[in-house]
Amino acid sequence: TGIDSRKGTAVRADRKINLIKRGRRLPDEIGVGAALVALIAFVSLIQPRFLGIDNLLNLVANNTIIAILAMGIVFLLATGEIDLSFGYILNITAVVAGLLMIAGLPIAVAVIIALVLGAALGAFNGFLTVLFRLPLIIITLGTASMYAGLSLVINRSGSVVPPKEVTNSEYFQFMGGLSEFPISPLILILVVTFIILSFVFYRSRFGYRVTALGSNPEGARLAGIPVARVRIQVTALMGLLAGLCGVLFLSFRGAVDPTTGSGYLLPVIAAAIIGGTPLTGGTGSLVGAILGAMVIAVIDTGIVFLGIDAVWSTFVTGAVIIAAVGIDQLVKA
Repeated sequence: TGIDSRKGTAVRADRKINLIKRGRRLPDEIGVGAALVALIAFVSLIQPRFLGIDNLLNLVANNTIIAILAMGIVFLLATGEIDLSFGYILNITAVVAGLLMIAGLPIAVAVIIALVLGAALGAFNGFLTVLFRLPLIIITLGTASMYAGLSLVINRSGSVVPPKEVTNSEYFQFMGGLSEFPISPLILILVVTFIILSFVFYRSRFGYRVTALGSNPEGARLAGIPVARVRIQVTALMGLLAGLCGVLFLSFRGAVDPTTGSGYLLPVIAAAIIGGTPLTGGTGSLVGAILGAMVIAVIDTGIVFLGIDAVWSTFVTGAVIIAAVGIDQLVKA
C-alpha cells in the first residue's frame, strides 16, 4: 500500500507538471508570426519604403481574399478534408453577381444571391462526399471542373463587366477604395469575418463537432455527432466564404474574367498549412491562416521590391510549404 500511495502521488505530480507546461507553452502561431516579422524586416532593410504604413495596409487589403479563403480551409483541414473547387465557386458567384447587376437587379439582391449560390455549391460538394463515401479532395477534383465549365457557359467564355452606372455607385466606389474612408473596407471585412469565424470555430457546438470529427470520425459518430450533416455544413461554409470572396473580387476589381479564381488554390492552402493547421485534422488556427496569408503576400511583394523576377514567387511559396510542414513534423516527433 505504501508503494501504491507513492505511485499515486507521483502520477498526480506528473499531471501537475504537464498542466504547468501546457499553461506556459507558447501559442502555436508564434512561429509563423516570427517568420512574418523577419521577412518584413529583411525586405525593409534592403528597401525601406516597403515598411511604409500605406504599403503594408495595401498588402493586407490586396490579400484579404486569400486570408478569408484560408480560414475556410482551416475548417476543412480540421475535419481531415481539403477542397479543390473553392476558386471556381468564387468565379461562378462573381460571374452570377455581375450578370445580375447588368440585368438591373439591385446590388444588394445580387450579392445575397451570390452568397446563397456559393453556400449551395459548397453544400453540393459535401452531399456528394457523403453520398459516395469518398474523400472531399476526390469529389472536388470533379466539381471544380464542373463549376469552371458552368461559369464559361454562363459568361459565354468572356469577361463580365457591370455598366458604369453600377460601378459608379457608392457601393463600388466604397469597396474599390475610391471613397474618403481612411482604411480599405476589405480590411474591415477581414476583421469582422475573423471575429465571426473565431466564435464559430472555438466557442460554438459546431466548432467542437468539426474538431471532434477530424480527431476521430468513428468516435464522433459513436458520441452522437451527426457526421454526415457536419461534413455538409463545413463544405457549405467553405462555399459561402468563396461566394463572399467572389463578391469582394467583383466589388474591388469591377470585372470578372474566365480565369478569375483559378490562381487561388496554391496560396490559400499554403496559407493554412504555413499558419500551423495540420493535414491530419482535429485542430486548426484561424490566426495562423491570416498570418500565413500575409507571409505569402510579403514573399510575393518582397520579390518585386528586391528586383527579382516575379515568376520565382511560386517556387519560393512551394519551398516555404515544405519547410513549414517539415519543421512541424520534426517539432512534433
